[in-house]
Order: sequence, then C-alpha cells, then structure tokens
Amino acid sequence: MMYPPSPAALLRLLALASLLAGPARAWSAEAVAQLPMSAKQISRAGIATAPAVAAQAGAATSVGDAVVLSGTVVAPADAVVLAAAAAGGVVQQVHSVSLQRVRTGSALATLFSPAWMETQREYVQLSTQSRLAADKRQRDESLFAEGVISRARVEESRAAAQLARLAADQRAQMLRAGGLDAAAIQALSAGAQPSPLLTVRAQSAGTLIELPVTVGQQLDAGMAVAKISRDGALWVELQASARQMSMLAVGDLLDVAQCGQLRIIALSPQVNSANQTAQVRARQLEPQGCLKINAFVEARLVRPPAQGASLLVPAAALVRRGTANYVFVRNAAGFQAVPVVSGAAAGDQLWVRGAIAPGAQVAVRGLVALKGAWAGLGEPAGAPAPQGKP
Repeated sequence: MMYPPSPAALLRLLALASLLAGPARAWSAEAVAQLPMSAKQISRAGIATAPAVAAQAGAATSVGDAVVLSGTVVAPADAVVLAAAAAGGVVQQVHSVSLQRVRTGSALATLFSPAWMETQREYVQLSTQSRLAADKRQRDESLFAEGVISRARVEESRAAAQLARLAADQRAQMLRAGGLDAAAIQALSAGAQPSPLLTVRAQSAGTLIELPVTVGQQLDAGMAVAKISRDGALWVELQASARQMSMLAVGDLLDVAQCGQLRIIALSPQVNSANQTAQVRARQLEPQGCLKINAFVEARLVRPPAQGASLLVPAAALVRRGTANYVFVRNAAGFQAVPVVSGAAAGDQLWVRGAIAPGAQVAVRGLVALKGAWAGLGEPAGAPAPQGKP
C-alpha cells in the first residue's frame, strides 16, 4: 500500500527542484560538512572506502603509469662541433664511421688537395718574405740611429715588415685550421716539403654523429666532413599527449629505468597534427654511458616529496562542488565532506591537501548517495520510519 510523502520530504523535493531549475551558482560554503549516516545506511548505499596515504618523508615519488613518455636520445645542440675541410680536394681515405667514439686529434678523413699544398707553399714564401723584411727593418733602424737615413725610410721599413708578418701569420692560421701543429709549421719554414694530403681531424673528444663523406667524393673548402657530439650530458626528445602535457612543467624530473634521471628543459607549444603529441626535451642530470645517441628510451615522471599535509587518494574520491574540490572522509557519525586542494596525478590517484589525517578512509564508491545526502535528499541516520495505516 502506498503512503503519501511526509511534509519534510516534500520540502526537500521542492528544494531540489528549485536547484535544478534555477541558474547555476557558486556554492558559498567550503567548510567541513558532516553527513550523518549509520553503518546500515552506508552498507545499503554500497559506499566503499580507501585509505589516504602519506608519502615517505624525504622521498621523491614516482608517478607510475600516469606520465610515461617515450622518445629518442639526441646530441645537445650546444655540444655539436663541426669538422670541415680547410681546402678543397678529393676524399682519399675515410678513417672513422658514424656513432664511433673519437678522441681529440683523431683522423676522420684524408683528402688529396693541390690547394692545400699551394697554401703550404704560400706560407713558406710569405714567411721567408717576413724574415727578410724583419732583417731590413733592423738594418734601417741601425742606420737611422746613426743618422744615415731619414725617418720616412725607417717608417717604411717598419710598415713593410709588419705587413709581411701579418701575411705569413694568416697563412699559418690556415695551416693550423687544417690540422698542422706548431712543429709541422716550423718544419715548413725550415725547408720541409709541402704535402698534398690534408687530414681532417676531430677537434674534441666525443661521439661521431655524422660522417657523410665517401672515398672519391669531391669536397670544396669549408664543406662539412663530420659532426661530433662532445662528451657530456645528452638530451632526450620525448613525445607527450595533451593530457600528459598538462601534468608537466619545465624543471620536472623524469626517471629512466636503471639509467639515472632527466630534467625537463623545454616544452613545445606546438602539437604534431599527425599524432596530436607535443615534444618534450629533457637533459641528463649526470652524464652516464647507459644512454646512447639515437637510442629509444622510456621515462617516468618523478614528483618531489609531498609538501606539508599532502596525501595520496584515489582519483575517484574527488568530488567537485561549485569551484571547490571535496572528499568524503569516514568518521564515527558517518562521513564528512572535507574541502581539499588537488595536485598532481599519480596514475589513478591524486595528491591532495586538506584537513585529512594519513590513513583516513575516504569514499571511493557510492558517491551518488553521499552527494544526495549532502544536497538534503534522503533521511538522516536514526530518523523514524514513516507511519501508515496497517
């Protein structure tokens, strides 16, 4: 037999109808609200709870599967040096291969270059002229001191000697750029024969990332022979989805399994139209040999230790009301709606800050019943059952 609803129930239904029909408004109260419920009501509503977990003191927290990025190890732009041909010629021999480690001064390729031999010949000629001009200036200085020649003549000798020295130094600089050391240059001045063989050498130790030349290839002066990534921390260029990008910030740490950590140094503002991902660039905190250029790696986001009263709760426990976030915390009288500030995601969990004790049980299922009780629907715990005629 059906019984008419009580006046109190009618008032609650009218209040709910006005809320649904009226314009949206912000909830003014963000304080803790007690929702009295008996154990029987909680069981009947199918409400389940899970504990709020505190982070271990001083320990960084891995975010697990929430942000797992994949990408490729690349050479940092500021660590790449270029080895170029100082003179044009034909590649006669290639001494190294790409991705090989090289030392400073290691031979990369040898060119047969008549132009290189001509540069050496010019240096010999100019260094001889510089030496003769210096001798002439010295003689004119002595004659000027004795009053035999005029000042104009000695000034002319000084200028000629200076110009000759500058021309010889310029050629010597070209020879050094081509890989000749001071001893080899001095040997040319002493009468050594110029050689048409130009050996291009590594300017620094590192990894040879590009060597695009082949035997028999004609190279012009200044053309690139190789690119070398200097030893040091490497970059990793990763791909992140739109959801993952919202969880990342410059300065965040990423963990590479058994290979140390990376720090995010740049987040791309552009999205790849083909796969709707954006690029994330990270740099090794410390150089480690486990990362190799062109290697594929996976990295997981690492959060710093939780600050203050931050706790980890299931993401399903978070309830939004107006502009505030809440969780329902179990207590002896039922549940409390506690306002919280949400933080980073950790898989299917969230970091939150609020008046919640570590280990407190928060509702993760049956939230519809709790929301209804919070809105004033349903009967409070201990309310008498409605009476009707037998």
